[in-house]
Amino acid sequence: MSKGQDKFLQATTLSGLLQSCRGKRTTIELRNEAYVTGKVVDVDGFMNVKLEAATMLDPAGNTINFDNFYVQNKLVRYVQIPENIDIKQALIQLTEPSAGRGRGRGRGGGPVSKMRQKLLDKRESRRQEDIRNALKMKEKEEKNKASAAQAAPQK
Repeated sequence: MSKGQDKFLQATTLSGLLQSCRGKRTTIELRNEAYVTGKVVDVDGFMNVKLEAATMLDPAGNTINFDNFYVQNKLVRYVQIPENIDIKQALIQLTEPSAGRGRGRGRGGGPVSKMRQKLLDKRESRRQEDIRNALKMKEKEEKNKASAAQAAPQK
């Protein structure tokens, strides 16, 4: 799956809410009645979850520890969102349009570097100077026309 598809799925499904659990410990109930508790490392748009320092409690009551644990999307029954996560705020962040490039190959949209800003400032000062020079030239031309018009009737 491409990054674009993944971002779209995360923005349009509740798998994006699970992104707010990244870096926090949570419990996932699996469809086979097992529970896995661990620190969420990564979640993709299909709700595949990678956990770190995970503990699995199987249906028989046995616990198994894992350094890394991968939960495939079709095995997830429930995900317990930790209490310290504000679900409303997470959903707002999920639905906000992201800043940056839109369609096409992108021109602008991001912050301007200091070097680029210097170039833009220099260009703007030259443009202002050109405008002043053009106005001076126009004034001189108008004076020349006026003096020529005054000199012409005297002949």
